[in-house]
Amino acid sequence: MSEREGQHKPENAETPRGPMGDTLPGREKEDPRTGGGQRQEEVENRPNVGTVTPEDYPEKDRRDSRP
Repeated sequence: MSEREGQHKPENAETPRGPMGDTLPGREKEDPRTGGGQRQEEVENRPNVGTVTPEDYPEKDRRDSRP
């Protein structure tokens, strides 16, 4: 099996143990969390998916909801 750049090797994410068998977190060869994902988009560049206008609701519901 050929290795690709950024491919995770589980043996590199194992937490090493000290002489008394206690774990030594933060000393893994690789970060065990998911890596290689896309970078987060800047807020200004994110698509707006939650905008609702009154026209999105039926006319009857718009009339009923007015104070």
